[in-house]
Formats: sequence, structure tokens, C-alpha cells
Amino acid sequence: MRKQKKILLWPVYLDSSRTRKEGRRVPKSVAVSNPSVEELKGASETLGLEPEVEIGRAQPEVEIGRAHPAAPWQKTGRIWIASGWSKSQTLMKIAKEVASVRRRTDK
Repeated sequence: MRKQKKILLWPVYLDSSRTRKEGRRVPKSVAVSNPSVEELKGASETLGLEPEVEIGRAQPEVEIGRAHPAAPWQKTGRIWIASGWSKSQTLMKIAKEVASVRRRTDK
């Protein structure tokens, strides 16, 4: 079994209103508008990924009020998760899950 990695995720990685230069890391076709850190946490739990409780110096799993370095004025928060997939695979799976949850709640 592959060793689980600790991955840092920012909501900007999945934001469809951002460009790649502004920090989006998934294709626009799977990105969502204005994702929240709570949506990322819910999607990671649904996928069976464990939000990381202890990384290095015991950081919490979800850190509210943290700002992405490219936009220090926006306190969007961030989440640490443990995943056996690569970061890009993890982001794609989480983006698709957030989009499907939004589709289910919009009906």
C-alpha cells in the first residue's frame, strides 16, 4: 500500500472564476464558483479522505481565516487532508464531488 501524503488544499484551487495564473488548479469544466472550505471538507469526507488533524506542529484539519498567499486580503481558509493519490488526482475527485453535491442540492 502506498504511503498517505498530507496535502494542503485552498478553495481557490477549485474556483471557476479564477484563472490558472490566479491559482485555479483544475479545468474550468470541473471547477465550481466560490467553493468554501466546508465544501472541501465535506467532499473529502465523502470520498473517504481523512482531514489531517496533526501535521508537523499539530495544525487543525480546517483552518478558518487563513489567506492564500496570492490574495492575502481574502480569508478563505484552508484544509489539510491525507490522500494516497497525487495532488492533482485528489483535486479532481474533490472538485467533481463538490459539483455533484451542488447539483443535488439545487434540484
